[in-house]
Amino acid sequence: MSEKKNCFVIIGYGKKTSYANGKVRVLDLDETFSLLIKPVFDALNINCYRAIDKNLNGSIDKVMLQEIKNADIALVDISTLNANVMWELGVRHALKPSHTIMICEKEQMSSIPFDVNHFVIYQYAHSEEGIPFREVERFRQQLSQVVSGLLQLETPPTDSPVFTILENELKKDTNGGSTESFATIMGKAEKARKRKDFAAALALLDVAKGFALESMALKSSLSTIITQQALCTYQLKEPNPKQALLDALVILEELQPQQSNDIEVLGLSGAIHKRLFELENNTENLDFAIQVYSKGFNIKGDYYNGINAAFMLYTKASLFEADSEEWDDLKTQADFIRNSVLSAVLKLEKESSFLESKDALWVLLTAAEACHYKKNEAKMTEYEQKANDLAIKLNDTFAMSSYQTQKDKIAKLNF
Repeated sequence: MSEKKNCFVIIGYGKKTSYANGKVRVLDLDETFSLLIKPVFDALNINCYRAIDKNLNGSIDKVMLQEIKNADIALVDISTLNANVMWELGVRHALKPSHTIMICEKEQMSSIPFDVNHFVIYQYAHSEEGIPFREVERFRQQLSQVVSGLLQLETPPTDSPVFTILENELKKDTNGGSTESFATIMGKAEKARKRKDFAAALALLDVAKGFALESMALKSSLSTIITQQALCTYQLKEPNPKQALLDALVILEELQPQQSNDIEVLGLSGAIHKRLFELENNTENLDFAIQVYSKGFNIKGDYYNGINAAFMLYTKASLFEADSEEWDDLKTQADFIRNSVLSAVLKLEKESSFLESKDALWVLLTAAEACHYKKNEAKMTEYEQKANDLAIKLNDTFAMSSYQTQKDKIAKLNF
């Protein structure tokens, strides 16, 4: 007679707060355990328990680690993104190659970390009022099928990203490794992008992404790779400018721009929606661009996001009659951000090593644009000249061309 299997459930206890999608909700995770999880394992004759259900004598940490490691199955509920649960999930992935099942309350799925959102996660509905009866039946049936199917496999699939990477590294070593390093490929992609060979850049970035997905050490580079893929996609303008922008949005969605606090992701998302607005005059794109640009500025005082937030606010103001209440409110918001950005870039200019910084040219052009909004022609001209001198020194024609394009757009605004 085979020994009875066990399932260790990693889940928060009691009522926990969820902040998914900007909403504050309180979910009863004890109800999740008692209604959705335990009855399934009881029916399959599998011991099912949480740490709180065990008599934890001695070192709690030691016992917890033993349970995580030794359990035949670990079921992990990442709803509410409980810090202890996420840590214990990482420990399980580090110690066990398979038999880890992840579940999550469906609204939380929109804001779970990138590190786990591309793995299989089974979703269930849970409101503050409780779990609907039909959902209990549906999820129990689904979970029962998943567990039964998993236990019938002679060789279960590896569901740990740690062990997946180790397997891939072993295969790579066996095959003699790769011919080019990750850094070399990323360098080639950047050079291709700068010479506007966006198709070549995308091909190289695709290879780089494959590297990053297979290597724990490179995983932190995924965000950069994906933003570069989105940027090159819309700059390629194929099959047409609008479709290229829409394709770029699909790529960028992997980084969840609406939940992101990454200023690069926010800035790129704003740039795509800005261009869609210019193509279609759809105010939804305008409002989204204002939202993400403003967030990027508010989070870190980033001058790029800030100056673009100001421009989009001035753009929206120009849709209303001058001196109307709407026009005045939007212009006031734009003026505030503009002044904040100008103050920030002027501080950067005063730093001793400013001209050696990689952003010096864009800082000077941002100062010129802010002065343009203030209708301070003398200061605008002064910063344009400083920027032009530096652009000649750097042999950079792109920045000055982009600035002039933006300046032409500003001239058409009514503010």
